Amino acid sequence: MSNDFEKMGALVGKIVRVKQKAYGDSFGKSGECLRQMYPDGIKPEQYDDLLTIARILDKLFRIAADPGAFEENPYQDIVGYGILGMGRHNKP
Repeated sequence: MSNDFEKMGALVGKIVRVKQKAYGDSFGKSGECLRQMYPDGIKPEQYDDLLTIARILDKLFRIAADPGAFEENPYQDIVGYGILGMGRHNKP
């Protein structure tokens, strides 16, 4: 098996560049959003909601930058995360 790590690295770099453009650097900017939402830090019992928020933030950045990228619907993704959150919090 022959691995050309330079080619693999270039391919991954291209994918990251395209995704960064489509997501408006969500990776670099989401931390500040979370610091604003959780100024006193994050408690372990908040981890599940934090994960949901982080995923929704990615989609919000995508809507702002390029909502039609990859022929996906970020609004639909947000609705899906909302349903998952509802399921987590509406247990009998």
